Parts: sequence; C-alpha cells; structure tokens
Amino acid sequence: PEVLAAKAAALAGMWQRSADRTVVYTGAGLSTASGIGDYASKAQGSVAPHKKSGIASGSRLSLKPTLAHHALAAFETRGLVGNWVQQNHDRLAQKAGFPQSKLNEIHGAWGDMKNQVKMMDDNLRPDLLAWLAGWAESANLCVAIGTSLCGMNADQIPDAAAERFRQGCGEGLVIIGLQQTCYDDVASLRIWGLCDDVLSAVAKELRCKVPDPKAVKRGAEWDASHPRLAYNTPTRSFRDPL
Repeated sequence: PEVLAAKAAALAGMWQRSADRTVVYTGAGLSTASGIGDYASKAQGSVAPHKKSGIASGSRLSLKPTLAHHALAAFETRGLVGNWVQQNHDRLAQKAGFPQSKLNEIHGAWGDMKNQVKMMDDNLRPDLLAWLAGWAESANLCVAIGTSLCGMNADQIPDAAAERFRQGCGEGLVIIGLQQTCYDDVASLRIWGLCDDVLSAVAKELRCKVPDPKAVKRGAEWDASHPRLAYNTPTRSFRDPL
C-alpha cells in the first residue's frame, strides 16, 4: 500500500503539470472489472477482476463503466485529459461521461457503422490515425492503462512520449496494469496493480470526486440518446482537440 500511495502521488503531480496535454491510452484491462474478459485473463491463475468476483459478462449493451472509467471522466472535467485513445470497443468511456469530442476509438466501436470494429489485419480509419499521430507528436504525458503494448500501430503514442522523455522533454510514459510490457524499461513511472485501485489512489491524491456528478449526468444523457450504443463517428481532423 505504501508503494502504491507513493506512486499515485508521483503520477498525480505529473498529471497536474501536464494538464490537458495528457493523452490516455487504454486497452482491454481497463474494462475487465465491468465483466468483459480479455486475452490476458485467460491465463491460469489470472487475478483479473471479473474472474475474482464472478461477474458475468451478460449483454455487452448493458455493461456499466468501471471505477477507472469514471475516474478518467472525472479527471477530464478538471482539465487533466486532452485526448483519450481507446483501443476497446465497448463505449464505456461515453457511458462514464467522457466527451465524445476528445475520444479516439482507434480500433472501432460497437454500434458504429462508420467506424466498425477492426480485425487485427484491417486498416485503421485514416482520419483517426492522423488524429492519433498528432497526439503522438504533441503529448506531454501518455498514461497507458490496461494495455499490453504489444506492437499495434496505435502504440506510436506511448512510444513517442517515452522517446521525448529520453531526450529530456515532457513527463514521458506512465504504464498502469498487471501485465508486463516491452515498454516497462523506458517508462517514466511503472505502476503494477488493478486499474480501479490505481486510479482510485490517484483520484485521492488529486482530491477529485469519483464519480463526478457532471460527468455522470453527461454519461447518462449519452446512454439515453444512443440506444444499442448507436453513434457514427464523424470525420476527424488533426485540428480537433489537441
């Protein structure tokens, strides 16, 4: 607990210094506590939240955001997230109240006819890839959460942040999760733990209420106005929130 508290305090400081120049980069590990399984949790002895608690996945349309989703939405209301690059398809970020205008669902999403879920060998949507590349060039801090960082094109975001830090610029790359990654040795800060536990500790350091009432209201409105998660992502520009 002491180590987690110290690292959470360090991350809170980095986050405050970077403010809206922070990009969040999330993978499947962020959503396991909602009941969605991932590849890593299939391993023997996995401590993924959905396996420990016996949560059933149920309908993917009725899944609820995790504490970590709510924390990121709350941080955004405080001006601490400029962009969220979401590798998941579940739209739990929107349900938590994170603004769609700052969300790059780079690998596609459920209910999106203009940005359908991508297979491993599919091409990414050019405008979303350009938007991602813009953040790769400009982010002061990348916080990678629940992702294996296994070599996807989108990994250019954490890669660029880590390289800039190596050259003495920015806060670099922070990695949060249980799974070892090939970027661990170049991360500015490595936090081993469950996403919910770590972001809860960071929220405490930031004195940020989670869930945030404003974000919860926004999330409920999004959910009510998008039955079956239906939302078609419009064309993005590199000029969109950077």
